[in-house]
Amino acid sequence: MMMSTKPITITVDEDLHRYIQREVEAGHVRSVSAFFNAAAARAVRMDQEADTAWKAAVERAQQDDEAFERGRRRARRARGVLLDRETDSAG
Repeated sequence: MMMSTKPITITVDEDLHRYIQREVEAGHVRSVSAFFNAAAARAVRMDQEADTAWKAAVERAQQDDEAFERGRRRARRARGVLLDRETDSAG
């Protein structure tokens, strides 16, 4: 399947660029663009999988009253910790 491409300009750390260039020269990747396309595709896949897992966990929790209450208590405690940190850093 051929996907359309869009040329873009990015700025990367020099060490990262050198590493990718070595990967290209060693034949591990076809090009710098191919490296970034693969990295971006992995990141998108991970985000989508995390979203799917989160939605499934929420659905399970909503079906289990005890789990839902545990989650509510944990969220309340976390919110309290975060608010305490904000108060500490503001003073």
